[in-house]
Amino acid sequence: DWKLQYAEEKCRILEQAGIPVWVMEPLRGGKLVSLAPVHEQRLRAMRPDETAAAWSFRFLQSIPQVVTILSGMSDLEQLKANIHTFECEKPLTQAETDALLVIADEMLSRKILPCTACRYCTEYCPQGLDIPYLLSLYNEHAFSDGGFLAPMALSVMAEDKRPSACIGCRSCEKVCPQQIGIAAAMRDFTQRLQ
Repeated sequence: DWKLQYAEEKCRILEQAGIPVWVMEPLRGGKLVSLAPVHEQRLRAMRPDETAAAWSFRFLQSIPQVVTILSGMSDLEQLKANIHTFECEKPLTQAETDALLVIADEMLSRKILPCTACRYCTEYCPQGLDIPYLLSLYNEHAFSDGGFLAPMALSVMAEDKRPSACIGCRSCEKVCPQQIGIAAAMRDFTQRLQ
């Protein structure tokens, strides 16, 4: 979420305001403990004794304004593993952080739409949809394989501002510098949410 959810920028803003950061779902509902073997091997090469879950926690230990980490655990073994991880602080070095963020980019590149939030599309949407925001929710939903964050965010939106309000005119696509198939994404998002 450092880039996907703009967490880095949000942490900077909170730091400037003197507000501490609490992190929920640091393992993305378990998504970050089941890494592709190639990613797991790269992490183990740098820190052989750390699990994928520990890497997530160590990343958070590297952010000074993070004061609380709320992690769900499914069994006693996970609880013991988390306690072991937090027995001492071992924040990531800059090189380790950089390597971790490269892996995160690789994980995200396979499933998300490359929206840069330039907002050109919004000027051409006859429905007045906040397309960059909807695409960010689409990316979140795709990355988490249908997690709860996107449906929760959409549930508070007016019905006529949700992905289902897209009429498929594709006016937005004509000005999209990333050439994203926005109408198809809105259809797909609507179907995923049903």
